[in-house]
Amino acid sequence: MADRIPTPWVRCFAQRPGAARTLLCFPHAGGAASSYRGWTAHLPEDVEQWVVQYPGREDRIAHPMVDEMDALVDAVVAAVEPALDRPVVVFGHSMGASVAHEVVLRLAERRPGLVRRLVVSGRPGPADQKPREEFVHLRDDAGVTAELTTLGGTAAEAFADPQLAEMLLPVIRNDFALIERYRPGGAVLDLEVVAITGDADPSMAAETVDSWAAATTGPFTRHVHPGGHFYLYDHLPAVVEAALAPERGAGVSSDAFSVEGLRASVAEVLGVPVEEVGADTGLFELGLDSMRMMMLSVRWQALGVEAPFADLAENPTVRAWSRLLSA
Repeated sequence: MADRIPTPWVRCFAQRPGAARTLLCFPHAGGAASSYRGWTAHLPEDVEQWVVQYPGREDRIAHPMVDEMDALVDAVVAAVEPALDRPVVVFGHSMGASVAHEVVLRLAERRPGLVRRLVVSGRPGPADQKPREEFVHLRDDAGVTAELTTLGGTAAEAFADPQLAEMLLPVIRNDFALIERYRPGGAVLDLEVVAITGDADPSMAAETVDSWAAATTGPFTRHVHPGGHFYLYDHLPAVVEAALAPERGAGVSSDAFSVEGLRASVAEVLGVPVEEVGADTGLFELGLDSMRMMMLSVRWQALGVEAPFADLAENPTVRAWSRLLSA
């Protein structure tokens, strides 16, 4: 592999030295770089994909595994940051979404503007990442296997082979320990975030991806596809398209508090067509709740404007909000 690819931490299945962008991907718990091999056929020619290879699996099987988030992120950033020389889109699925989020937070501090978009898949937003009552990594082998069967995916199928199961169990237990002990902080990004999930994921409610909007002051978009935790394998072209779509502008504009500006931002957060958001439409009837009010509030705070939730809830229409926020 060429020296410009930061081994042993990164795999590149189709090198494109002249590409305009890098797509940096992070696998799920128990996963390896090979889980992204099928993406190559769907990528534009101007995108080169790099996939992080966690230690302890595939060609890194002899490397000590890492079961603590900060240590893993430190190692990844130290390896990849010096080699990143073009705009970056970062993608992570499940555990990989949280690793990707933490890596982007570090990169944003070190090299602002390098990462243009964070795409998170199959993972609730930080505010909804609650510790579970029973940690999977503390279960016996049968308990870990049962969890994988519930989630589905290729790892569950591999457990039918005793030799593969013996090799995979330590890796999976390690990764569950990492993500189950991890607690996200309160740092907020200033870049575009795209959140994608399956509508029947047994590990999370689809609406919990909405809280990723509060993790950034930039634009936020969500996509929900039919399927479970590993929905993306059945919708790969759409997932790649969402990850690499043209960059959007800021989530709010200079006329953010006009009636039309608020109609657009409210429609985006509620996930409804802008035509449904009339100037005097009752927003609670369209699905407004405290979480979505917080998502909107984060955007307004980026412009230096704050409004008490009680005042917003007193007259929840775009026209009333425009008068309140403009004042």
